[in-house]
Parts: sequence; structure tokens; C-alpha cells
Amino acid sequence: MHPFILKVKKYIDKYQLIHTGDRLLLACSGGADSVAAVLTFHELKNLYNLQLGIVHTDHQLRGAESAEDMQFVEHLANRLDLSFYGTTLEVPSRVEAEGGNVQVICREERYAYFDTVMEQGNFDKLVFGHHADDQIETIIMSLVRGTLASSLTGIPITRPFSNGSIIRPFLCVTKEEVLNFLQFQEHSYRHDPSNDKHTYTRNRLRHTVVPLLRQENIHLADSIRTFVEKQQQDDTFLQTLAKEKFDQLVTVRSKTNFFMDSKQFSEIPVALQRRVILILLKYLYDSSSTLLNNRLIESILTACNEHDGNTVIHLPKDFFLIRHYSQVQFSTTPQKSLPIQSQIIDEDRWMAVGARYSVYLTRNLNEQIPSDEKWFIQLENDSLPLSVRPRMAGDRIHLKGMSTPKKVSRLFIDEKISSEEREVWPILISAKNDIMAVIGLRCGQQFDKKRNTQNFVLYVKRY
Repeated sequence: MHPFILKVKKYIDKYQLIHTGDRLLLACSGGADSVAAVLTFHELKNLYNLQLGIVHTDHQLRGAESAEDMQFVEHLANRLDLSFYGTTLEVPSRVEAEGGNVQVICREERYAYFDTVMEQGNFDKLVFGHHADDQIETIIMSLVRGTLASSLTGIPITRPFSNGSIIRPFLCVTKEEVLNFLQFQEHSYRHDPSNDKHTYTRNRLRHTVVPLLRQENIHLADSIRTFVEKQQQDDTFLQTLAKEKFDQLVTVRSKTNFFMDSKQFSEIPVALQRRVILILLKYLYDSSSTLLNNRLIESILTACNEHDGNTVIHLPKDFFLIRHYSQVQFSTTPQKSLPIQSQIIDEDRWMAVGARYSVYLTRNLNEQIPSDEKWFIQLENDSLPLSVRPRMAGDRIHLKGMSTPKKVSRLFIDEKISSEEREVWPILISAKNDIMAVIGLRCGQQFDKKRNTQNFVLYVKRY
């Protein structure tokens, strides 16, 4: 077995990228990397009892030249007696109709076809020929451009795709090793002249920056690979923790409505905060072309770590972040009324309860707090702590001057409160679950405007 193939095999076995009997779809552009991948897996075919297929897409961006690429790949498949799947993608017409980033459109069209072939051919894995030099360029690009990820994780060795996964078994070898292997095999390959141009950032880095770095460290590829693999291991662990926190902190009301408490969010480590936000944004934006950047992410993090006042951030594609005190909403439509979240009323600090009110509960009866309402009340230990919650069916409140408790639903009708407002109106209750007040509307018989022998005062502020 050639040393190049042996090196790739060891990498495959180390990360268990393939299993005996797998059906592999080899993505082949006709370039050196993908041709080497085809030859490598053709050599390993019997060892792993593999079923192989080759897939190729023509983006129609280089006219006759790209058509010749497809002919080359199809001829390679026929010569090796492998199934061939090829198609011509309508990239130019889509670019003309929609505009946008050509490379993004190419990727979307290409992956859509790969997905179709994977499902129709019942393939387990899609194989790409990305190598160690590609990893170096990716890491440098992330550093130069600024990455949205919480860490530099580079090109993943494997990830879920279609009905299986994508694998990249060449991340352990360099471009030089690939070319040497093809030279040994005396095998030709296609060359895309656009890779020589400095139009794209990756090409500029490949031809100018990477050679300079290699002068400093001839083992650059090994150093970057080790770094990336450790980063990916750490990130996998942190992502697991972040998903657990996401499930605890974020309430999903619909595909376009998410709610979170900023006080709880601010208690988790920053490394998890950023990942929780990125998980949430993935729910909002499943398109890779959505314009997100580090500045926007930092703005979101800042807003989600604040608990006073109100904040509105206009996100891409008409989404909004709306924070009212500690209640944070991600939504397609900015709503004036946020859902009430059950929460305990702390003493000696303002607490937002819904979108319209804040309350301040204190034992310091002499303290003068600017507010719209001031109520004195006697509270025994078994009534504490007070808390707020949404209204519930059957709620009743005992008002002064009434011999029997009044239905809260009837109170809303009498006060001409709309059905929408009723759903988000804060209800103040005791630890014994007695309804003390409908905040901002009516207080129960326990409250008094005058100070007598009460031990607490409740201030209410409207917005």
C-alpha cells in the first residue's frame, strides 16, 4: 500500500470515518484533490467492502472548459467502473434573476444536488477532498475576517448531511503530498485557472501568506491540524453544555418567537452565553447567507445581560430583539406586550412585571420611592415570598367593600381590558397562592393607601 494511502487509512481509522460496507459518494470536481480521493478510495474499496459512486456538478461559469471537466470525471468513473452522477446547474440564470453572492449560490445548488443523489442512491457518506492546506487557509481567513463561532474550529472532519454525513479524510495530508501521490500514479487532473487569480481572499492567502508562514514553520500543517482537532473537541463539549442551557433558558413559542430571562442568562459563563445565542440564531436563520457579524452578536449579548429599561435591536430579515427589563423576546414582529413569566418578587429592588409595570417591595416604610402607586400591606412569613404569574381560569380577588371575592375575568370586563391585554396582565400572588392584586388595575383588601401598623410597602410604576 502506498504511504499516502496508508496515512489516509490511519486517519480514517483513528476517527472511524467509515465502516465496513459503507456506501460512499465521492464529490469530484476533476481537480487534483478530488481525483486523489477517488483513487484512494478505489484502492481501499475491497479492504472495507465499500460501494462507491462519483458525483460532479457543472456550474456553467467557465463555458466549454467546465463541460470538459464533467467529461473528464465521467471518463474517470467509467474507467474505474464506478457509478457516475452528474448534472448541469442553472447558476448563471439564478444569479441573473436574484443577484447575490455567486459562490453562495453555487454552494446552495451544489449541495442540493448532492442531497438528492445521497437520498436516491442511498449513500451513507459524502466524501470531500479538503486537505491540510485548506484547513490552514480556513483558520487564517477566520482570524482575518472575524468568526461568528465561539472558537476557531476550522473545517470539520465530519458533520451530518442528508441521510448520512460528510467526511473529509484528506485533512491529514498536504497539497504537496496529494500532488506527489498523483505524480506517482501518473494520473492527470483538471486545473481551474480561477484558483490562480487573486480575486478571492482564499487564493490571496494561499499564494502569499501561507508560504511565508511555512518559512517560519515547515510543519505548519501538522501544527494547525493539532490545534484545530483540540479546538473541535473542546467546542463539542461546550456545545453540549450550551444546548442544555438553551433548553433551560429559552422558551420556544413558535418558529419565529423565542423568549428568555436576561437575569438567568447573565448567570451563565460568557463562553456558554455566546453559544446559546448562536444556537438561537440558527433557529431563526437556517440560511448560510444571512448577514450576521461579530458586532451584531456582541450587541445581542449586551442586551441580554442588561435588566433595566427597554432595548430594541433590528436583526436581519425583519427579526427583532425586544427587551423589557429582564424579559427578552426574539420575534418577527415587535410586540408591545410580552408574555408574563412567573417570577418571585425580590425585596428592595425594582422588578419588571410584564411590559407595562414594575414593582418595588420593601420593609423600609420610611423610604420614598418615586412611583405611580404606593400601597401599605401587612405580610406574615407564610405569605412570603410574593410572586407574579399570568392569569388563570377561576382566579378571584377579594376587593375592599365586597363580601365575596370577584372573578378576575369579570374585573377585566368591567375595566374594559382587551382580550389580548388580559393574557399578559401580571397577577400578584402570595406564597399561599392567594391573589393579592391585579398589578396596576386593582389591589386586594389587604392593601391600604394609609400607613398604620403594616410591615411592607409596595410601589408600582407604569410605562
